[in-house]
Amino acid sequence: MNILGFILGRSWPQRIIVLVAVGLYIYLGFTRPELAKKGITSSFRTFGGLLTLIFAALMISKAIDLLLPADTIMDWFGEEAGIKGVVTGGLLGGLLQGGPYAVYPIIKSLYDKGAHISVVIAMLMGYGAIGLARVPYGLVFLGPEIVGLRLLIAVPLTIISGIIIFLIF
Repeated sequence: MNILGFILGRSWPQRIIVLVAVGLYIYLGFTRPELAKKGITSSFRTFGGLLTLIFAALMISKAIDLLLPADTIMDWFGEEAGIKGVVTGGLLGGLLQGGPYAVYPIIKSLYDKGAHISVVIAMLMGYGAIGLARVPYGLVFLGPEIVGLRLLIAVPLTIISGIIIFLIF
């Protein structure tokens, strides 16, 4: 990869985000330089804090790729696993911790090893809808009734969405 590709990204969506960010900070640099400096400093601090987590998630996804045989992934999450694979994948997705930068590489490594698209969708739905890591925050801010209702809706929604995709594909 050349240096320009490294800086601007490898795809057009990445390039657009980078160029919008650069444009915003050029504008801020001319109109409100103190805010531009504060934003850049804060962004680098956040990036530094996330760098180790992102690196660890990428390491885990590669470890899954190297350690788990494709046959095991196919047995648990492949097309032959059927609805059981969808349910297992959806619930596993609900248990995964971290932001998308940590979870998506793990899910992608399972997909690359043979997980069926329905399982991948169920995992993504489970991660987003169930999000077990967010339950404590929900309990603190929203209370048990709302969190319980969210989970009561999220679990079947996760499974149903995966089953629909399984039946379509």
